[in-house]
This record gives sequence, structure tokens and C-alpha cells, in this order.
Amino acid sequence: MELKLFVEITSDLSRKCLLSIKNAKKLGLEEGGDIVLIDPQTKSSYNCYMEPNKESLDFSIKIAKDIVDSFGYQGLEIIITKPSISVSSKEPSLAPTPPAPATIETPKFSVSPPPKPTKAMPPPPVLPPTPQPSVSPPPTPPVPVISPTPQPSIPPLPKPIPPAPSSIPQIKITPITSLPSQPSMAPPTNLTPASDSQLTQPGFEEGMPSAEPIAPPDPYPNKIDINSLLSNNPGSMIVSPKISPSSLEGKVILSQNLVSRLNLFPNALVGWEDPFTRATGSARLKIGQVTEQQIIMDENTAFDTAVEAPQILIYSMEPPIDHVEAVTLEIESKPEMGGFIEINHRNAMSLEVKERDILAFEDDLTGAFGAGKVRFNPDVPDNKVIVDQELIEASGIGSDEVELKKNIRQIIPLQSLELGVSPITGENIWEIISQARNNMDIIKQWLANYIIFKGIKLRWKRANTAIEVLNTVPDLTGDVLASITPTTTIELKPTGLVTFNAILIIDISRSMMARDVEVTNIGPALEGIKAAMQDREIQEFLAKFKPGVNVPRRMSAAFAAVLFLSEKVGRGFGEKVSIIRFADEAQILPMPGGKLWMDSSSGQKGELEACARTIVDQIANAYGQSTNMGQAMEKAQQLVDMFTADNPEQPTMIVLLTDGAPTDGNAFMESIKKLSTNQNVVLYIIGLGNPNDDEMKKAAALCAGEYFKPEDSGELLVWYSKRARDLSLKIRRDTDKK
Repeated sequence: MELKLFVEITSDLSRKCLLSIKNAKKLGLEEGGDIVLIDPQTKSSYNCYMEPNKESLDFSIKIAKDIVDSFGYQGLEIIITKPSISVSSKEPSLAPTPPAPATIETPKFSVSPPPKPTKAMPPPPVLPPTPQPSVSPPPTPPVPVISPTPQPSIPPLPKPIPPAPSSIPQIKITPITSLPSQPSMAPPTNLTPASDSQLTQPGFEEGMPSAEPIAPPDPYPNKIDINSLLSNNPGSMIVSPKISPSSLEGKVILSQNLVSRLNLFPNALVGWEDPFTRATGSARLKIGQVTEQQIIMDENTAFDTAVEAPQILIYSMEPPIDHVEAVTLEIESKPEMGGFIEINHRNAMSLEVKERDILAFEDDLTGAFGAGKVRFNPDVPDNKVIVDQELIEASGIGSDEVELKKNIRQIIPLQSLELGVSPITGENIWEIISQARNNMDIIKQWLANYIIFKGIKLRWKRANTAIEVLNTVPDLTGDVLASITPTTTIELKPTGLVTFNAILIIDISRSMMARDVEVTNIGPALEGIKAAMQDREIQEFLAKFKPGVNVPRRMSAAFAAVLFLSEKVGRGFGEKVSIIRFADEAQILPMPGGKLWMDSSSGQKGELEACARTIVDQIANAYGQSTNMGQAMEKAQQLVDMFTADNPEQPTMIVLLTDGAPTDGNAFMESIKKLSTNQNVVLYIIGLGNPNDDEMKKAAALCAGEYFKPEDSGELLVWYSKRARDLSLKIRRDTDKK
């Protein structure tokens, strides 16, 4: 029976898969069991344990990610079938019947009777005596030789046969009474033939009495009661051997519970003794679907170790396991292990760890350390540990040996994680960022396999992505270890140069006239703008920003826009910057020359100062009544379309600054949803005063941006200055995006 189903890869499972109840019944595995996964493309296969699950769909199978990684499977559909090996019971039997002992036969002595008449006949007449001359009596005539065929003949009898034992018929010789001087023998008339039972009795010999029948030899002279054997071997178990018709390559199969009770592990040595033959044997063990009272072996193993009893005694042949806090092992790296560390079961039992527990490793010479989740591999030697190559490179381990110990510190869940992202090969950083943005759930699943420690760097080769942990909340210091959770916010930041266009949207409604933004910590920004722009109007505007003074919100917004424009154009990469103001209506501010944006490629003298004057005049010195955000976002969409037509691969940053809530109904959120479908758009929102924080957070999250509320003008200007050079994405949990 074969099934072809779609594949669902999950990290919530380990070394098993989930199948619907219906499909499990089709395979005849209602209670679960081993199945074979077959890649329909490569025809490669993989054996794993299947567990029926009522929540699984009939057209798919959930497979643990570690199986997919080990299997190397990369398709969409897979074939499922039962293993071809079947196990048949070896029926318990008594000792085999020994060959029958050779029958010791003695010569059969009997006197051949005269031919038996078909009817009752009178005895033959006795002949009258014949007159004889008076001569010396002749020697006694010999008794005729009576030879049963094919037995050897009886030698002549020199005299009458003495009476035989009671079990042998007597032969009577009647002398001729008329000639006392010359005895003669009468024809035998009363001889009884010997029966077959009498002739075949052992010990029937001439002059010998009969003997008792000889018992066959015991085929198991050393046989012992299995319970006595058990009492003499503490820690052993009684099991029934079952024979597999297929070869197990010299190994035996035991249940997981029995292996645990024997304090053993996969590939460990298990021994046994047969109470009938007293023969002993041993083999490496495998864990399989078998009852706790059974041991499965192939015919060769059973024959070679003389297993003949219906029950045998099994026991561990491994040396005792010492429980220790740490072991020093040779370290070996291996790529594409998904952040795991592999040790064998013996070392795992010594360290008292279970699969997916956390193991920390440390270089005694340099103090470098790292950590990863553990999984067991019976093929790893006792003196080695295999560590994911990414973990070794990230931790800086340079020694051939590491100290391995179970992590006893609590793994902290991260609130947020800032990741530096770059391509492993190639130079298109934004393409990598966009791919990551579209596959954030997959990225989180991949990162969840890793234990995060300070400075860790990873490479996701399947996505051509190099990742570096830049910052975390809480921060990681010393040997603190952390993990990614489904609620962790992830910020993707290009580690190389990314050029991007920008649209600054500024609220100029009446509430933006509120004078509540304190001037503090703006010295560097203020001096930079004064030095770059000598225009009198700009200088007068900047003079209003005196430390400790509160200025109107719209003036702070205009200062931030001028600073952003100066920083952005100063990079010299030809990036475009547009300004939109909104209140009762939205308007794209015209730049010098009638353009809708400013860029550094124009090269016209005084153009930057002209743009700055436009910002001061149209924002710092203007206001309206309403807060028509929806129309402002529609204008932004028009600019994005223009930018995309010019360069489809270049991203656009939109920065919305407001102090209130939309007054145009649902138009704002509808526009945001439309923008969120463009993977080249990132939206940041700045809140002054008392805007609708929840709505602003939701809008920013939909477009992979963030919502920020500065405390004063210093924080506002620092944020704008940073954003002029830095485009990053923040991906929050799904519940924030609904």
C-alpha cells in the first residue's frame, strides 16, 4: 500500500511524522509504527516513526524538520509506505527430538516349525521301532540345524537342550522308548515359534537373561531452569526470541522500554544465555516496534548462538556508566546541521541529557564558548562530539578539544532581535532583505533551532543569506544564552550599502501648532545645518531652536525634514526625496525646477537651500484644520509608482509624522493595506503629542516599519538623521498585523 501526500515541514516534532487517522488505517498502522518515506524525484528513502494524529489532514503528512534535513528532501509531495521487512514469530518449542538410538538386536533364535496347515490336522503317527542288529550304539545323532532366515545358524547340539528361561519357548526332545540303548529323536510336534516381540527383546542371547529398554540420551544435559538463571544474574531480563525472516545484519531489536530498563541505548551491546543449550551470544541492539517481552533476531544469529529455548535471558554487556558534570571530547565540525550538537547515547547518559537539551561547549585555552541543542547519533565515537560548523565559527573555537557540559542556566526568551543581513554570494542586499521579509515564518523556524549567544553569526545557505546578531532585548552578556520565540520581533538591517528613495509626510493640522517640544541635545545637528546652509531665512529659522525652549510641533517637524534632506542628498547616490504635507487636503511640495522630488544628481547650485526654504515656508509657517491621512497616503502611493517606474528594484522609505488620528474614516488604513502589498515599501511613523498609538503601531507593522514617539527634539533629530542613512525592516508577530 502506497500513499502520495503533500509535505508539511514542522519544527515542533523530532524524529517522527504525523499522519491522519484515515491514512494510518490505510497503511494498517492504526496504533502507529515505522514507515518509509520515498522521494518521488530522487527515489531515495528514509525510515521514520509515524504517529497517527486526528488533527492531520488526509492529503498531507507532517514531517519533523530534522528528518527533512537528514533526508535531504526538497520537494512538495512524498510517497509513504510500510517497511518491506516483516517479523514472524519463532514458535516456542520443546527440545528438538533426538535421533532414535540404534536398536541393539541380538540373534533371534527359534525353531522353524513345520509348515502350518491351513486346516486342523492330527499329529503325525509315531513310527514303530525298527529292529536293529546288536551292535554298539552309534553316537548320538546331531540335532538338525534349524536356521531362521536371515539369522546365523545354530551350531549342532551335542546333547538335549537344557530348559530355557521362562520367556523363551522350550524345545522338547522325545526319545524313542523302544530302543533304550539307542535314543532317537521324534519329529518335533510341540515346538512353539518365537514371537517377534520375543525375538527383538534386548539382551536375548544364549544363556543370557533379558534386560530393561535403554533410554535415549538427554539432548540438553546442562539444562537449567530459567528462573534459577535469572536469580543468579541480577539486572537481567527474561524474553521470548522471535525470528525475523530478513537479515538484521547481526543486530537484534528490543523495545524502548526494555532498553531503558537494562540501562542501555541504541547500538549498545546486549548479551543472552539459552537455558537449554547454555550457549551465550551477544549483538548490537536497535530499538524497534516490539513488545517488552520479546527480542527479535535473524535466523543466522539464532543458529550461530544456539538459541533453542522458548525463553532466554538477556543482559547488558556495556561497562557501567558514570554520571559526570562535564566531559572533554575531540570536536569535529559538520555543515548543515541546523544548530545541533551530536553525541552518542553513552555520553548522553553520562551527562544525563535528553534529546534537544542544551549543551554548552568551551575551549579551555581561549575561553571561547558556544551552545546548541543536542541530538543522539549512535555512530559518533565515545571520544568525539560533532558540532554544527556554523556554531564553531560563530563561537571562535580554535582547539581540537572542548569541554562539554549540560547547560544549567535558564534560556531567556528574546523580546526583539536585530539581525544584520547580507548575501553570501552576490551584492543585491535588498533582494535578500525582501526574500527574508516574505519568508519570516520560515526564518523564525530556522533560527529557533539555534541557541543565541553574544556575537553569533549564521549562514542560511538555502536562502543565500548571511546573518549576524547585532542587538537583542534583553541584551546578552557573558555566557547568557537565549532563544527565538514565535512572539520575538525581528529587525532586518542590511550590513552593506542600500540606496533607497524617501517620502516624508508631515501633519500640519491645527494641533501641530502646540508648543510642547523641548529643545535639547540638538547641538551637532544644529551646527551641521548652519554650516551647510548660509541662506538668511534658514539661519533665522534655526536661531529659534535655543536649548531649554519649547517650540511648536510643526517647527520641530520642519527642522527634522531639513536635516533628513541634507543627510540624504549629501550621500551622493542619486536617491530621491519627496515631501508631502497634509491637513484638510494632501499636497506634494514642488521642488526647484517644478520636480516632485529632490535628488543629489541635479548638481544645481543652491538647490538644497531652495528645498529647505520650501520646507520652512510650507510646513513651519502653515497649518490647516483636519487630519486627512488617507489622502496623504494616496499621494505617497502615486510617488511610489513613479519611483518604481524609474527603478523597479530600488526600495522606498515612507516617514509619516503626525500628532493625531485620521479624520477621514477608514481611508487611511485602506491605503496602508494597499502599500503593504509592495515588498519594496517600508513605513515608519513618528508620533508627537497624543496620536492614536494602537492604530499607528498597526499601520507601521503592516509595512515592516516601526512606530516611534520621541521625548524631545534631540531624540527626533537623531532618529531622522539615522533613517537618512539606514533602511531596516521590523517584522513583528502576526497578531500585530491583523
